[in-house]
Amino acid sequence: LALAAATGAAVQLWSAAVATLALALLGLVSPTARGRMLSAALLLLGVSAVPAGYTAARVYQQVTRGQREGGHTLVAVLSLALPGGIFAAFTLLDVALWAQGASSAVPFSTMALLLLLWLGVHVPLLALGSALGFRRAPDETHVFTNQIARSVPPQPLYLHPALTGLLGGFLPYGTAAIELSSLYASAWNGRVYSLFGFLVLMVLTSALVCTEVSILLTYLQICREDYRWWWRSFAHTGSAGLYFFGNAAAYAHTELHLKGTTAVAIYYGYTAATAAALCLMTGALGFLSSYWFVRTIYAAVKVD
Repeated sequence: LALAAATGAAVQLWSAAVATLALALLGLVSPTARGRMLSAALLLLGVSAVPAGYTAARVYQQVTRGQREGGHTLVAVLSLALPGGIFAAFTLLDVALWAQGASSAVPFSTMALLLLLWLGVHVPLLALGSALGFRRAPDETHVFTNQIARSVPPQPLYLHPALTGLLGGFLPYGTAAIELSSLYASAWNGRVYSLFGFLVLMVLTSALVCTEVSILLTYLQICREDYRWWWRSFAHTGSAGLYFFGNAAAYAHTELHLKGTTAVAIYYGYTAATAAALCLMTGALGFLSSYWFVRTIYAAVKVD
């Protein structure tokens, strides 16, 4: 259930991010009007609940081998996890701004509109997407699966979960580190970011690296007769979010010199939310790549 919910939330983030980036490239959303771009991103995030619910339902069926009893629980978790977490964090940070009397605090009418977008758009579309996903039968397994779990032989040190998790996320983040730093500096220093062509190239390169790293580590794991690759493949590339958070903390210490509890809470609150979103997006990409790879190689196995 947790894996399906995390994958669905990541697909929702990917869909909204790609659509927003496409609008910016086509010139339909200007980077100088940050309010319009943010409004478009939030609206696309709500509409992206359809592919999120569909993907989560498909993954849940594969994990549970066609069971549908937990479908309502899956929709509830997806409805509360990503948008609920974002709304709760945004509300707490906005209350901190209100307490300080800051002019940048979001008014109550905007908060009510976000709540309406969550409950009136996101939840129904999520239920629609999950219903479409559960209508399809799960993918056929190409090999016989034993009901009794087999013991896993001792693994070498280089395949330790902590080591592969940390090293797996280093390459995807290293590919995008320079462009992410420029984007992050523009966001916190009030500068206009307009290099969307380089941003698209960075996204494509990082996605390709995520796919290759996850498939390679999953292949090494299967070669050592360790079949527990589902969550491991998610963690292999999902650790890129940890590197992003560390880099953002170093940037705050060396460049921003934050003063006051409210400023620190706002900066690290938004940074933690961004790092969690990056963790979900890279982790789900690694998991889906490994899932496709495992199904492909086992489909070639001849079972007599």
